[in-house]
Amino acid sequence: MKKLFWRLTLSYVVSLMAVAIFYFRFQSESHVLWPNPDSLEHPRIYTDLREGGFSTAEFLEKDSVLAIQAILNSGIYHPHAGAEFRLLKGVESLSLQGVDFSNIDSVAITFRSNADIALVFYTVDPKISKVGDVLSLRPVRLDIPATRYYTEHRLPLSRVRTNPIWFDMQGVEPDSLLYLDHVAQVAVETGKGALLGLPTEIEIQKLEFLGANRCTRFLCLIILVLVTGIYLWGILKIYGKPSTGRKDARWYRLGKYKA
Repeated sequence: MKKLFWRLTLSYVVSLMAVAIFYFRFQSESHVLWPNPDSLEHPRIYTDLREGGFSTAEFLEKDSVLAIQAILNSGIYHPHAGAEFRLLKGVESLSLQGVDFSNIDSVAITFRSNADIALVFYTVDPKISKVGDVLSLRPVRLDIPATRYYTEHRLPLSRVRTNPIWFDMQGVEPDSLLYLDHVAQVAVETGKGALLGLPTEIEIQKLEFLGANRCTRFLCLIILVLVTGIYLWGILKIYGKPSTGRKDARWYRLGKYKA
């Protein structure tokens, strides 16, 4: 009986270790945009030209970093320029599917710039966004302060807000919706402090989005409950009810056995 107990306990401990290894291996979810993974297209320059502006931007040749030089020009209310990352490739990038960022809770970006930058999620608004119309995507924005030296910023996505200019462009009332479960593309663009007519340089070493993998947590919890239940059931089967032989032996010792 002791052998059976130790076998059951050993199996339970091994199962717990396996669940722990699986949990710590897959507990987090991440989307790396730079360094550019093979699964994504190379980032592209984008400016306010598509909104009727006159700003310009270009990539600079730099080893291992994404370097952008932008020059903002007057012409629209909010001049901007930068680089955009499409999260889907080929024909899929023209659809309104998007990538689910609902489990993502923070961004880690290592960069330097001579002006503030903005991280913009272009999300699919089910009521307004249209296929092929980039301006109909909802720009959900996070402002990041400038740094002269390469510095890693880890920022919570709870701070993101829809750019208020977009509501005026679409002629709709402002709201607090984000639709981060359908992100079509991500952009890094010029932010506050960028001067008109003067170059703004942005150099990005790393851009990664991080979050908890809720599916992994839920699966591990179910397995843990199941394995623990089986272990307790096995313990009860072993020690819960005394066998007839053990019961008779106890009665013999007490001198109360009756044939």
